[in-house]
Amino acid sequence: MAAHPSIIDGIERPPFVFDQGLWRGVLYLIVVAPNPGLRAYGIEMSCEIYSGIEEMIYSVADHGDKTTGRYDGGVYIKEAENSALLKAYAAIDPVGRKPRHFSFVEATTATRCLASPNPSYERLAAPKRHMLGDLLGPMRK
Repeated sequence: MAAHPSIIDGIERPPFVFDQGLWRGVLYLIVVAPNPGLRAYGIEMSCEIYSGIEEMIYSVADHGDKTTGRYDGGVYIKEAENSALLKAYAAIDPVGRKPRHFSFVEATTATRCLASPNPSYERLAAPKRHMLGDLLGPMRK
């Protein structure tokens, strides 16, 4: 998996990803640094397919390019340049679109998606004061 540089790079480990769901072909994710971190980002991208995979299984799996899916504290978002998912999608897509295969690894889950074009990122205000308040519940204190 190749690095996909973004403003999220270097976020403290392990980050948490809140999947806000897929709505009308757009995937919404929120990436939050672990407590007591104050970094939080919103990610929005047009998405064809996405999945959540248990992180332990994902990080030790053979991804076919001699890398692991583990986040090492450097570049956060990974992009597969060649994958079985990209090949399968190309084989069934009647219009020949070229989606990109992204990976977002967090503490418990790895989110994979076929998206196009580039994801957009937004740095969110301090997580305790922004839209994360309802998601974090008891962790807010």
